[in-house]
Amino acid sequence: MAEPAETIDGWYSLHDFRTFDWAAWKRVPAEERGQIVAEFKEMIEDWMHNEERGEGSYALYSIVGQKADIMFMLLRPTMQELNEIENAFNQTRFAEFTIPSYSYVSVVELGKYMYRGDGDPLDDPGIRERVFPVLPKWEHICFYPMDKSAKATITGT
Repeated sequence: MAEPAETIDGWYSLHDFRTFDWAAWKRVPAEERGQIVAEFKEMIEDWMHNEERGEGSYALYSIVGQKADIMFMLLRPTMQELNEIENAFNQTRFAEFTIPSYSYVSVVELGKYMYRGDGDPLDDPGIRERVFPVLPKWEHICFYPMDKSAKATITGT
């Protein structure tokens, strides 16, 4: 039996796809909608500050198509941190207007065969950049999930 490939593990990743309940949103008075958006922006600012400290990354993407309207992609050092973020978001008023359509958790990893140096691969800046990435802040992405027959690709604008 073949041994599994050794990997260099990086951050844990949460991909959270949501549809937006536009009908419910339109029933909320404009001033209240402004308060809800302000609360959500505060959460995003926390994610931004976390990224500035090098303790993870985040991105919000618009999804074109029928499966979802938005995707939150969050990277953190531990699964616990992702769980805390997910729970905190679900307690916001903004979350009341979203419907989870799909999500999954993964680990950013790189095969050890990609590292040709001596010593700790995480001492190599190129390796660190790949397993602890800063997510691009594009408006849209096209996402192809990873499987054995195809590589994951994220492209955006």
